Amino acid sequence: MKKISLVIPMYNEEAMVSLLLDTINEKVVKPLEGRYQFEIIAINDGSKDKTLDLLKEEQNKNKNLTIVVLSRNWGQEAAVRAGLMTATGDAVIPMDADLQDPPEIIEQMIEMWEQGYEVVNAVRVSRKKDSGFKRNSAGIFYRYLNKISPKIKIPYNVNNFRLLDRRVVDEVNSLGESNRVLRVQIPFVGFKTGAIEIVRCKRARGESHYPLKAMVKLAKDSIVSVSVKPLEISLRITILFACLFCLSSIAELTLYILKLCNILSLDNLTLWSWLIINIILCVATLISGVLSIQSLYIGKAVEEASHRPSVIIKEVIKK
Repeated sequence: MKKISLVIPMYNEEAMVSLLLDTINEKVVKPLEGRYQFEIIAINDGSKDKTLDLLKEEQNKNKNLTIVVLSRNWGQEAAVRAGLMTATGDAVIPMDADLQDPPEIIEQMIEMWEQGYEVVNAVRVSRKKDSGFKRNSAGIFYRYLNKISPKIKIPYNVNNFRLLDRRVVDEVNSLGESNRVLRVQIPFVGFKTGAIEIVRCKRARGESHYPLKAMVKLAKDSIVSVSVKPLEISLRITILFACLFCLSSIAELTLYILKLCNILSLDNLTLWSWLIINIILCVATLISGVLSIQSLYIGKAVEEASHRPSVIIKEVIKK
């Protein structure tokens, strides 16, 4: 009998623990019972509430529940990676704990997997439950990401909710970088990919624990991971503005020489000087932005050179 692993990162999700597991058992495990074996892997990502205690209680009635306890809060991407490292299923399905991505779709994912698809993405056709800012920023992010991506295409409106064949999971786990972004790594490794359209629901209980700061970090890590094109563009802009800066300095020196030779009056000199100063300030501002982009890649290189683990598993609790 084939095994399906559900990987669920959890951070301060005490309000969702019982509802989540009851929903999965009711809508996923029971309808497929006898055809597939399921393991549910809940990753406690350094929760400060009762999430871990509640998971241990649920383990008494859910024998297929495995609890992965991380050494601290590492973030969603790292928690999913810990789940992929722990999962033993023939297919692995990462999903969020908030039930915004409908778990009943999992049966369709498995059917497509049986048809030969090694990756099955859940594509959100509607994000009405998300804020306008989140919808618009996500659209801009995916368009830009695909524009700078040299060979791989990042699917629009696909988060970590997808089915991965064991071969895909093994390839992703073998990738060398420590700062990982799953939505970039999955298209990178390739394999036959299909898609199922879903409508994203409202969060069942509690509040979101994925703030704007985390979304910005994810966007930054994704851009740096997928391509060095922004770095190449920033270097060209730096060279261009450096040349403009030199030209403006030469022009200002020329104006002072003309003033000394009584060719220009003081008023004209003052006007031109202010113009050149403004140009220099604009150039300096743009160069600062370019250097910020370059610093992202330098920081990425330093992180990778340190060879620190992207996540540390404190313990794995099984029944």
